[in-house]
Parts: sequence; structure tokens; C-alpha cells
Amino acid sequence: MVNGSATGKFLLGCGAAVVSYFAPIWYLLVICFATTAIDMIYGWKVARKFKKKLESGRNWKGTIRKIKDEAVILALLHGLEWAVVDQSGVFILTGGAAAIITLTELWSIIENLNTLDPTGPWRALGRFLRKKGEDYTGIELDFDDEHNNDTAGNTQQLEERR
Repeated sequence: MVNGSATGKFLLGCGAAVVSYFAPIWYLLVICFATTAIDMIYGWKVARKFKKKLESGRNWKGTIRKIKDEAVILALLHGLEWAVVDQSGVFILTGGAAAIITLTELWSIIENLNTLDPTGPWRALGRFLRKKGEDYTGIELDFDDEHNNDTAGNTQQLEERR
């Protein structure tokens, strides 16, 4: 490719368009992608603790797929906001979706931490989030996980039920 060629100018223009499109929401993307990656790391720790076979290539592909899906959702919502709100810098849809994605990943991280150490400080945070979720949805969220910890942290009661 020769400097100043039509192809070079076209590719440079496309790159600039992509960067300018994502520039206003870059921090939302970084937060979502970081929590997804951190969740993957704690998922590895849980798998290692319980000696479950873990294929790193498959795990990476799953994480990359989640990050790609998150990026697509945020990009589409950002496009909708851009078309409807007309570039005013208000990111209600994009910010809301980023918050939902990030909170879902944080919930998973807390579950992983609780599985690694059921007596840790995140136990109280997990209970608080579960209580708030029940209050907002009207659905009881008290369920058992596969590692003998229920979401309320009642490991002893769970053992007695089995």
C-alpha cells in the first residue's frame, strides 16, 4: 500500500470513524471487559480448588465471546442513542446496559469468592445483594450451589439437608 493511496485513505478514515464512535463510551467498555476477565480468573480458581478439568483454550474462547457480545450490545445501544438523542453525550441506554452487565459479572465474582472462602467478608455483601434482588423482583433467590454453599451462606444447614 502506497502512502496517499485511495485504499490507505479509506482504511484510515474507517479507523478514525470506529475510534470516534467508541471514544465516548470507552470507559464503559473497559469496565465491562475488566469485570468479565476478573470473573474468568476467579472461575479458574474455583475449578482448580475442586480439581475440575479446565481447558484453557475453551475458557478463553468463552470469555472472548462474552466480551464480543458485550461490545456488540453496547455498540448497538450507543448507535441508538446517537440516532435518537443526537450526540448530546447522554448515555442512558449504554450506561444502563453496562451497569447490568457489570453487576451481573460482579455477582458471579462474589459467588466465586464465596465458593473459595465461605467465611469471607463477601458473604455479607452477597446476602445484601440477594436481599435487594428479592425486594426488587419479588422472587426468592435462596438456592443451593454445586459446592455445598447456599446463597445465604448456610453451609451447615445445607449439609444437614443432604
